[in-house]
Amino acid sequence: MEKLSSQVKIYWIIKSLITGLILGTVLSVGLHISLGFLWLTVLALLFLPTLFSLFSIYRYRNWGFEVKNSYLSIQFGVITKVSMKIPYVRVQHIDTNRGPIERILGLASVRVYTAGSSGADIRIPGLKRSRAEELQKELKEKAIESEKGFDGV
Repeated sequence: MEKLSSQVKIYWIIKSLITGLILGTVLSVGLHISLGFLWLTVLALLFLPTLFSLFSIYRYRNWGFEVKNSYLSIQFGVITKVSMKIPYVRVQHIDTNRGPIERILGLASVRVYTAGSSGADIRIPGLKRSRAEELQKELKEKAIESEKGFDGV
């Protein structure tokens, strides 16, 4: 299994710390106003960012993908473990995306759209830009090959 770039772990941890601090602050102010215990407010302020950061570390550890001959294998999840095998014959198109923070970190995401119901797509986050472009090209070629083999051409 190929792992994501280690820079995405840093990005996820920073994002989790910010979210945890915001929610921890709101929770601690609410606890302080309602109960008046200062130690409980400090605990809430420290607990949520730590918990969210640990979640990001496990999220990174559990993310992996592998390009096989006939399908793309993806595994991820912390609480709910997900293992997907996407046959190339079902691939409709492949995009690469780079948000502002991803551009700063030199990262990109690959989104694979598949035939099927609404929301039948998967996103592989946290790839180096060059690896994302390479993966997009590789998956496109495999999808074209599988379509030819499927049609009997």
